[in-house]
Amino acid sequence: MRIQAILALAVLATTLVDLPAQGRGRRGPRPGDPNAEAATPPVAAPAAPAETKPKHYLAIVGGDVYLGTGQRLTGASVLIADDKIEAVGHNLTLPEGTTVIDAKGKVVSPGFVAVIGAGMGAGRSAPFADAVNPFDPEIKQGLAAGITSFLAGSTGGGSAPSGSNAVIKLAYGDVKAMVVQEDSVVGMSVPLPLADREKFADTVKKAREYLAAIEEFPKKKAADANAKEPPMPGGADKVVAILRGKARLWVSLGGGGFNPFGGGRRGGGGARANDIEGIRQALELSKLLGQGIVLQKPTSAWLVPDEIAATGSMVVLSPRDRMPADPTDPDHTGSNLASAAILAAAGVPIAVTCPVGMFGGAGVGTGGILGQDLNTPQIDAAFAVRGGLDNRKALRTITLDSAKMIGADARIGSLEVGKDADVLILDGDPLHYSTFVETAVVNGKVVYEKGKETLYSHIDRHTDRQNAR
Repeated sequence: MRIQAILALAVLATTLVDLPAQGRGRRGPRPGDPNAEAATPPVAAPAAPAETKPKHYLAIVGGDVYLGTGQRLTGASVLIADDKIEAVGHNLTLPEGTTVIDAKGKVVSPGFVAVIGAGMGAGRSAPFADAVNPFDPEIKQGLAAGITSFLAGSTGGGSAPSGSNAVIKLAYGDVKAMVVQEDSVVGMSVPLPLADREKFADTVKKAREYLAAIEEFPKKKAADANAKEPPMPGGADKVVAILRGKARLWVSLGGGGFNPFGGGRRGGGGARANDIEGIRQALELSKLLGQGIVLQKPTSAWLVPDEIAATGSMVVLSPRDRMPADPTDPDHTGSNLASAAILAAAGVPIAVTCPVGMFGGAGVGTGGILGQDLNTPQIDAAFAVRGGLDNRKALRTITLDSAKMIGADARIGSLEVGKDADVLILDGDPLHYSTFVETAVVNGKVVYEKGKETLYSHIDRHTDRQNAR
């Protein structure tokens, strides 16, 4: 027993002597420890590199590239990374593994943006994400005509902003990619009775006060933990969206209910020989809001282009619409084929759309004359050229400026770095009636190839030209 006790005391003594050293090993050196400088701090293990998904690169090389902004680059290339445009220019360095499409001798353009349309896979009402059909055959028909985006649904109307709509992509086979955004447009109608004008002005005032209160709320919350966020004024949500830049206000000059396609080829459908007073009342709404609006098919805009430009407003036209002049005042009434050119010269952005036909056609779709407004969206831009509009500005009427009208120009409408990769490869001038879309790319994916679809694969324009000789 004495031997076992002695051994136990020896082990205990050794353990007590070693504890300080163990402490240094676990907790680091103590202050005043002569061995502190020699101690080595533990080295942290290197962090595992963040896992990044490899990008899929697609390059359209060597074509004449129309940017949609009014510029053109000859023999240039467009580099796409996943679903966005990564670079546009000459002598681009292509990443390893890039899929290359040779566009030499071809024209490269932004996808066409129909300022408003129907069908092509879109539903008729919200929620649009639940109603789209990514395999609708009309999508291929629209792509064959160069359409890659359009506004679907109702733009609203009446004495207060309203509407239910969505910007739709012709992303064939990809249901999640079809809806770009919802309710980017709201609509009103003029003329407004005095009481309705005063009510709208009061709503704008309350909306501004609400936005100012929201901006000040973080300070109030910091000072008082019980402070409550200011409530949205009743009926002001659409006006708040406009003031925040989340929605564009469209104004119809027809009065009563909102008819975004008022007017017709022969002056029917509510169009009038002179609607200057309606234009000016609409511009008063713009001044109340402190930002531009969209005038829907004004007949007399060509008479007051500077007034429209001064408010930063925009105009949707159908250059094929015709309104006879009043014989008693032919210089100040009726439609004018040069309207687009006159407005553009004043700095007013323009979008074009099809006229209402005798068989329907409320927007680009299959409801027009044999559906031909869906097949030829560039025709209205070409009519604007006939009226004197510059070709490159005319292309903007169905690309960038059209995208502005529907509040989607941050993503679509031009071939600029960071924007959605919606690109067309065409066999001729984008506005020529005989030009065919050879390839359509939406969100960086090839979704239409003329040679692989039954719509126009049987037509060889090069061979047809040779035969014509």
